[in-house]
Amino acid sequence: MKKINFNKLKVRKIITRVLILAVIVIAGFSFFKRSTPAQETMDIMTSSAIIGKVESVISGTGTLSPANQYEVKSLVKGEVLKAPFEEGNTVEKGELLYQISTSEIENSIKSAEIGVEKAELNYQDYLDKKDGLQITAAESGYIKKLYIKVGDTLQAGKTIADIYNEDVMYIELLFPSYEAKKSWVGKTASVIMDATQEVVKGEVTEVSSMEETMDGGILAKKVTIRVKNIGGIKAGDTAEVSIGDISGYNIGTFRAETETSIVAQTEGKIESLSVKEGQWITKGDKILSISSKDLDSQIESAELGITEAELSLETQKDQMKRYTIESPISGQIITKNKKQGDTIDPTSDTQSGPMAIVYDMSYLTFQMNIDELQISSIKEGQKVSITTESFPEDTFVGVIDRISLKGDTNNGVTNYPVIVKVEKFGNLLPGMNVTGKIIIDEADDVLIIPSSALQRDNIVYVKSSEVVQNDDPTIPEGFVPVTVKIGINDGSNVEIKEGLKEGDVVYVPFDTTVEMTENYYGY
Repeated sequence: MKKINFNKLKVRKIITRVLILAVIVIAGFSFFKRSTPAQETMDIMTSSAIIGKVESVISGTGTLSPANQYEVKSLVKGEVLKAPFEEGNTVEKGELLYQISTSEIENSIKSAEIGVEKAELNYQDYLDKKDGLQITAAESGYIKKLYIKVGDTLQAGKTIADIYNEDVMYIELLFPSYEAKKSWVGKTASVIMDATQEVVKGEVTEVSSMEETMDGGILAKKVTIRVKNIGGIKAGDTAEVSIGDISGYNIGTFRAETETSIVAQTEGKIESLSVKEGQWITKGDKILSISSKDLDSQIESAELGITEAELSLETQKDQMKRYTIESPISGQIITKNKKQGDTIDPTSDTQSGPMAIVYDMSYLTFQMNIDELQISSIKEGQKVSITTESFPEDTFVGVIDRISLKGDTNNGVTNYPVIVKVEKFGNLLPGMNVTGKIIIDEADDVLIIPSSALQRDNIVYVKSSEVVQNDDPTIPEGFVPVTVKIGINDGSNVEIKEGLKEGDVVYVPFDTTVEMTENYYGY
């Protein structure tokens, strides 16, 4: 039998008891810790001051629309003869979309043309009758003598008036044939008045091609000189003329530019007289009218008949234009609801919608509604950054095209419609929803920190290696308050102009509304 060593058993018992006691102590300490409120630890977020870009923006959403769109509708009834396009086709302005049968309107136009011809013949008939009832001036000039009065009865061949115009006088003389040339026309002539020996200036208006033989066998040509009468020259006065150093052979006699008589060509009683002695009249002016009783009203009625017939014809021609439907804009066909062979009837087709729809895709637009407090910060031509969930990786650029002055007020807040124009729209399509950001101010290559790092407007808590005892419990341990000068604040980042340097670590209060980026890290 093996011998039991009681001394060893005693040691083992002591060791076992010590281990049991240790477990009890540890368990008690753990229970004490669980039963005693532990000091709460604060989550500390920080960020480094870095060189970057900051922008102040105004955002808004909208739905893209084409630059222009047009619904093709017909105003006339008929069969579609041509419809040479399909949905998705690109068309140019003025390109044929639909040709509708014109057989019915062509007959209406022919009938209207005949109506105009009849009205014109009727009117001309009355005018011919009246031509003999009105006497007009055959020349321009002054009424020197009037031989008739209202109520007189005219006889064919009777002189009505003498017309005279001496504002311009003409004189004709013979000059040596070998000297007188066509090149003289327009040259200045010296005219010596016989009665006063006064010299006036004239202008050569004509050199005759025909030679005349004077006494002694001298050959001469007739030269006509025009003289503006500034007063003192009358018909019958005589004068000598020289052109350069060439003198005329004879003495010429002045004649007035106009000196004629108006003679009656028809008979009748003078109903009205339109002139008086001493009055200036122009060729074609009315002198008098002979009574015609109902002729004037007949002429007026016939003239109205022409107007009515012409309007009817023009209306029919305008209708003809409606049978050819052209694209009013350049763009893309979005829908085509009528095809060749279909019958068009505007009355019954109203409910079925347009025949086709064309989009002008030269650019896209969308409307942003800008708050009244921000509208003064934007202007036409300003750039707009555009994003859409349809293409989350892409950013497009537009410009503010129009700013409406008519705001929309709702719940005491007024928004103003702002139209954004997008010329380089890539894969964007009408109907897509987009978000536009208007850059109000921006700064690049500047020192920035998260906006949420600002404390009390311009205070930032900066990490410091120096041991600082803060009385303010809101300042994390190891950080010191620093006053900074800020610049642009876009709501996410803020520009720091003074107070920090690149690499400084700042305290950022934890904010679940702030999207964490690589610039943030836990401390």
